[in-house]
Amino acid sequence: MQTFFLWNALTIVPDRKQSIAVVGGGGKTSLIFRLCEEMVSTGKKVIVTTTTHMAYEPERPFAEEGNAQQIQQNIEEYGYTVAASLDQNKSKIGSLTEEALVRLKGQADCILIEADGAKRLPLKVPGEWEPVIPDFTDLVVGVIGMDAVGQMIRESCHRPERVAAFLNKEQTDPVTEADVIRIAVSDKALKKAVGRRPYKIFLNKTDLMGKYESAERIGKELQEQGVHAAWGSLQGREYYR
Repeated sequence: MQTFFLWNALTIVPDRKQSIAVVGGGGKTSLIFRLCEEMVSTGKKVIVTTTTHMAYEPERPFAEEGNAQQIQQNIEEYGYTVAASLDQNKSKIGSLTEEALVRLKGQADCILIEADGAKRLPLKVPGEWEPVIPDFTDLVVGVIGMDAVGQMIRESCHRPERVAAFLNKEQTDPVTEADVIRIAVSDKALKKAVGRRPYKIFLNKTDLMGKYESAERIGKELQEQGVHAAWGSLQGREYYR
């Protein structure tokens, strides 16, 4: 089924106040800002933040350390704001204090949280300390780049030694569709720390040759295993489920 809004493909109800954490491979930031754009277009007030690190984009409205007055001003002017700490080099933004994160809930209709890092690689198995999902999170979305399929683990995965150990493979083995499914459904992999929260998967980069069909097969298997899946390209504006 073709859809034209990412929130629709992920069955996110934009009229509901909510906090959404995004975890997994490369594409998390693109997914967050696409959801932000769509929600702002419907009149929703949105805050983007992180519990790890994101690249600092100076062209975006920013509230350093989650300054409440700046958040309000940015939302009134732009409909959204990024709220986070800023490193000394002004190249990356980082997490707020737990208290500041909780305060964000009262200042927006939706909070979008990048809760994991992958250094832009398409697939990962998290470390012991990852992901960092706030207690107040209502929904977790896991992102997987379809460009991982067919590539060697050591070339396509963040911390490839963890991925290889999880899959009981060598780092020189290729990533298969079955591997992606196994990582997506495991509470020791992409589903780690989700708990009883709703959990959905987005399979990115289906614009690459042969990846749409692969994503469709993976998505249908995930659905059969009880995990809602959507697929498409965050470079475009058409998504499928």
